[in-house]
Amino acid sequence: MATIVAIVLGLSATNLLNKFSKTIVITNWKPLGWFFSLWCLVLLIVLLGYFWSFWRLYNEVNEISIWEFILVPFFLVVCFFLSSVFLPTPEGQNQQLDPGEYFIEARKPFFVTLTLLWLHLNITPLIIDFEQSFLEIFFGWVMVILSISGVFFTTIRMHKFLLLAWSATFLSQEAVQIAIGNL
Repeated sequence: MATIVAIVLGLSATNLLNKFSKTIVITNWKPLGWFFSLWCLVLLIVLLGYFWSFWRLYNEVNEISIWEFILVPFFLVVCFFLSSVFLPTPEGQNQQLDPGEYFIEARKPFFVTLTLLWLHLNITPLIIDFEQSFLEIFFGWVMVILSISGVFFTTIRMHKFLLLAWSATFLSQEAVQIAIGNL
């Protein structure tokens, strides 16, 4: 179980790191370069955070049914992988569209997958009987709302704001979890 999760998350991390390096080379840190690079980095941090919590939750589990495996960790790692594939970043110098226009045109599969990921992350504690604080639940649902809003936003300016709000909400949720863990 852990091997499959680690392989798929490793492939996801590879996709994100490849896209990060391409955004640096292709955009050459032009005004939109930070936008694509930050998406890659924040998704990589989310992925690593999940990997860390996966080990913590399943560390002492000796047996799990195939359906629980498919419904909980495997579905989540598939969402991580698809998010890393669907993240619309500039692919090359000969691209027909401006990088911002390309992001807007190709954004829907990415944000639908991201929404599914956060919906599932919010439902998972109920499936595995894991208790969360009110603030953790609140921030989780804000992440769902922010993720689905990416499908409907149609300008790069709105997406820049969304990225900053998404990142701040995720980091706030992580700060709450760290604070709870230290109690």
